[in-house]
Amino acid sequence: MSNNKREALRQKALAEIALLDTPPEREFDVLAKLAQRMLGTGMSSITLVAPERQWFKARCGPLAPQTPRAQAFCPVVVETEAPLTVADARLDPRFAESPFVTGAPNIRYYAGVPVRIQQPEGDWVTIGTLCVLDEQPREPRPTDLEVLEELACVAEALIEARAVALRAAGAAEERRLAVERLERERRQFKQAERMADMGSYRYDIEKQSTAWSDGVFAIHERPVSSGVPNSEVLNYFPEPDRTAFVAAVMRTLNTGEPFEMDADFVTAKGNPRRVRCSCEIELAKGKPVALIGLIQDITERHDLEQRLRHQACTDDLTQLANRAEFHRVLDARLREARLADGDVAVLLIDLDGFKGVNDVLGHAAGDAVLRRVADRLRASCNDGGVPARLGGDEFAIVMSADLDCVGLDRKVRRLLHDLEIVVDGQGLIARVTGTIGIAWSSAAAQDRDVLLRQADAALYAAKRTRKGTAQTFQAGTDDRQVG
Repeated sequence: MSNNKREALRQKALAEIALLDTPPEREFDVLAKLAQRMLGTGMSSITLVAPERQWFKARCGPLAPQTPRAQAFCPVVVETEAPLTVADARLDPRFAESPFVTGAPNIRYYAGVPVRIQQPEGDWVTIGTLCVLDEQPREPRPTDLEVLEELACVAEALIEARAVALRAAGAAEERRLAVERLERERRQFKQAERMADMGSYRYDIEKQSTAWSDGVFAIHERPVSSGVPNSEVLNYFPEPDRTAFVAAVMRTLNTGEPFEMDADFVTAKGNPRRVRCSCEIELAKGKPVALIGLIQDITERHDLEQRLRHQACTDDLTQLANRAEFHRVLDARLREARLADGDVAVLLIDLDGFKGVNDVLGHAAGDAVLRRVADRLRASCNDGGVPARLGGDEFAIVMSADLDCVGLDRKVRRLLHDLEIVVDGQGLIARVTGTIGIAWSSAAAQDRDVLLRQADAALYAAKRTRKGTAQTFQAGTDDRQVG
């Protein structure tokens, strides 16, 4: 095993016992004092080695609560997983320059042994040390390490006992939380039965049968007396939601993970609805025995969300995409173009003479012109193009990605003809035309802002040349142009 993997294993084991940074405990303090007295040193400690520091669970003598890991003695014992004695740290090249030697606590003598914990699979992992230290050099005695190793066994037993108690407390807390969860779910199910358009269900895995609450029967528009149609349950979900629902159920059975999903639904009377389904595993003695969950009719909420979503991306007067939706669609087309090394054309359209309609015939007539323009733009985009009203008398089209220059030329010429609108009223006549600026994404490096600036520049170039015409932005050798 590599050093990095071994270190990761040590830190994981240290985290699992939750001993780091805990308050002093008498048993560990007594053990440190016993080591100090038996070996006759000025200092002793039970040390846990974290990634960047060493922390003393128990300590005797002038030791700080914790110190940096670098250049310390105990990390060497942990990393080598072997006992260590140093007669005079000033003469040991590993520690001679250590701040713990050159400064307080002025360590000269050190003796330490690993403190380990056993993993569930049986492996032993070193997480710290039991050590003694002194300000005076001394020749290690053979019995020093023997004493420390015997005391380390006691430290390991203390840690294991503490870990067992911690695991027992954790298991008790898990049981308490499980009881609370079951009680909470029971209350939630009971509340759900009192709510309109909601019900609960339970699918028995062994019997392969389903039980419904009254609320589920109501959503299906079936009488309770008819019983649960076990073989037909999935038929209430049309495709593709039926396949998605089955896949979610299988994933829950295989992984135990609950799910929640919205789906289209058709009742027994043929009425379309939108439902929200939740599902989770019910366990008995650790074994999955059932799927339980809720089903709720969210048709009204779904319809409202759809209307709000439509309103958020739609121009109210023309029912075309608004500026925000136009940018979203254009960004999506540009992403596709980058991946496919393709090209996207954008048309910016400005109406000529529209102000005169408003001034002469009134705003109602102007609104009617805008709606007629929108209808003609929609008719011209039946091949995948997306028309939008950017504001006022400004419109735009993201053209279909598979449209080439020749196809665009034909479409623009037809569009210029369609945008010639004559309006009469109150004995007065006004004429509206459209001027079009065209830009291609390849010339703009597939950048939306650059592309729109180029289309805008082409639009105003066309207006300067002759209103009611179209012009393509040109850059370098690009000679694409529509006249």
